[in-house]
Order: sequence, then structure tokens, then C-alpha cells
Amino acid sequence: MEDLRQLRDAIDTIDGKLLALLNDRARLAQEIGRIKERNGRPVYAPERAEQLMRRLAEKSTGPLDAAAIRAIYIEIMSASLALEKEMLIACEGSVGGRTHFAAKQQFGSSVRYAFHPGSGELLNAVKSGKADCAVIPLGDVGPDFAVLEALWNGDLFITAQILPGGEESGVGSSRYLVLGTSPNTPSGRDQSALLLHLGEEATPDRSIALLREAGLHPLFLHSHPGSSGLRLFVETAGHADDPALQSFLASLNSAGITAKACGSYPVLS
Repeated sequence: MEDLRQLRDAIDTIDGKLLALLNDRARLAQEIGRIKERNGRPVYAPERAEQLMRRLAEKSTGPLDAAAIRAIYIEIMSASLALEKEMLIACEGSVGGRTHFAAKQQFGSSVRYAFHPGSGELLNAVKSGKADCAVIPLGDVGPDFAVLEALWNGDLFITAQILPGGEESGVGSSRYLVLGTSPNTPSGRDQSALLLHLGEEATPDRSIALLREAGLHPLFLHSHPGSSGLRLFVETAGHADDPALQSFLASLNSAGITAKACGSYPVLS
């Protein structure tokens, strides 16, 4: 029993030190929030958050693994976000639903959530500034028409992806997207979403062939037929600021295929 008491006393001492350090971190986060507000910058920076997760996972010598570190720091960063700004995250669906669960995995328990039955109201909440970000399910068929229009018009950008429960990247039906009003800076390991508009004569198979001929190898591709042709939602490796990706988009536009990047976001570890 004496050994157990000593171990518990040691944990109590560590907890006291952790609390002091967490409060120091929180005060720094508040100052960062004030600077961002003065500069008109968004509080939520998913590329910065993912850089931190990668760095901590690399430094950890155990016994905490990467998943445990992520879970702990999501809540630490959530508390910091709430101190920087009264964050509101718009979710498609209802409280306690699958999208809410995914959003909490990304933003934690300290921010506020609002719920909308469809993507139209949700997108308007972000575009109007009533919400800071939106979380939507990607699904097997890709983004719906309202989301594609918002991305095409440049009203919103994809800023992050969520894989609930730590599922493997690449499971389209279990992924969620975070939408915001500003594009991300590079995180060091990113992927980008592109929208391509092709003529009426285009087919999905021919479109895929064109992409591969141009050296683009899609990670995901969804086609959406429209009255004036085919619209493709494509995800590929790289950041929209990468010269190679910019050159590819320019070559498509020169060939008469309207193309634009609609967001770059970190590849999850």
C-alpha cells in the first residue's frame, strides 16, 4: 500500500505541474486569438493542428501511442479555441448523430455546435459568418449540388477531412469534410480537392483518361452530370500552391476544361 500511495502522490505532483503548464498554454492561446482577430485571420488553422499532432507523435517515446496523443490534444486545443473565440461549428444532421460525433473528434468538447437538416442552411450559416466552420458527410457519391456550387463559386473551401474512429484514409463513405471561408496554408503533407467542368460530350471514363494523361492520379473521383456538361470532384496529392498542381490546372484551362482548386487539407497520420 505504501508503494501505491507514493505512486499516487507522484501523479498528483505531475498533475499540478500539468495544470500550471496548461494554463500557461491557454494564456498564450488567448493572445494568439487577439492577434488573429486584429489581422482578420480565422482562429481555426487545421494545418497547424495537424503539424502539432505529427510532431508530438514523432517525439513520443510511449507508452502513449499516436491515437491517444491525438485524443488528448484535441481536447486541449478545443479548450484553447474556445478561449480564443466563441467558436460555433455547424453540423449536418442532429445532436448526437454521426456528423456530430465526427465533428467532436475534430473540434473537441469545448466549442459550440449547431445543427441543420440540410446542406443549404448549413452552408449559409458559414457564408454569413454565423458559424465558423461546417462539417458534412462526404458519402459514396461525393459532395451534393449545394456544396459543389459553394466550392465552385469560391464561397467556401475544404479545410480538413475527418476519419471517425481513426479509420484508414481512403474510406470514402466514412469520411467527413470541414468547410471554411479561407484556404489553408501548406501543412507539409497535403491533398487537394479540384473541381473540373467538362463539355457535354465528356464521359467519366474519358475524363479519368484525360486526368491520367496529364499526370494526375486521382485519390478519389466523383462525377456529377449537369445540363451543360460533366462536373468532376477530384482529390489528389499535393497542395493547391504547389507549382506542379498549379501548372496542371493551367494546362486544363488552356485545353478548354474549366478547372479550379477548392481546398487543400492535411493528410491524416
